[in-house]
Amino acid sequence: MNKVRLHRLYDVNGWLFVSAAVALIALMTLYPIAKSLWLSLHSGRGVLLEFVGFGNVERLFHDPVFKKALWNTLIFLVIQVPIMIVLSLAISSCLNSTQLKYKSWFRLAIFLPCVTSLVAYSILFKSMFGLDGVVNSFLMFSHIIDEPIPWLADPFWSKVTIIIAITWRWTGYNMIFFLSAMQNIDKSIYEAARIDGVSPIKQFLFITVPLLYPINLKMQIS
Repeated sequence: MNKVRLHRLYDVNGWLFVSAAVALIALMTLYPIAKSLWLSLHSGRGVLLEFVGFGNVERLFHDPVFKKALWNTLIFLVIQVPIMIVLSLAISSCLNSTQLKYKSWFRLAIFLPCVTSLVAYSILFKSMFGLDGVVNSFLMFSHIIDEPIPWLADPFWSKVTIIIAITWRWTGYNMIFFLSAMQNIDKSIYEAARIDGVSPIKQFLFITVPLLYPINLKMQIS
């Protein structure tokens, strides 16, 4: 009986220690979520709200602007995310090489866009991809194009610009996760593969990538 009471006492003390954190989480996170869900079932302005159930959801799916935004988001998901993941993997594999010099400098240069101010980053890309920006100037100087590309005005090219901008900003962020995971892979696995005559490409595809799957899954969840 004494052991049972002692365990119960430990349980109570444990809940007392985390009670403040649980209360703050409930107040700052769970309550706003529940309140937002309840408000989504109402329509109106200010305090003059009327319960409409799922009427807002139905009206949302009939809104052409929402459909267009959803389609654009799907395009970015299908095109930009795979490009960013592949680039992150390739860069991480290069930076994980023991033969590469100045690794710290390269890591800093690639990760730096992640901590760049959103305002500065937006202004930078707006000036670069303007009609008289450095991108069009370089392409025309190289005789790749004959006239400036409306990167920011044309619907198609604006999507391309956004994909380039997001990839530039967040590739370094994903690279850090992949690089840290690669450095934790047991080197003896690669040594055994080299002894068996496995090429570096096959080592990457059949050893590195499968062992990085837990990290990739966590990134997708987060």
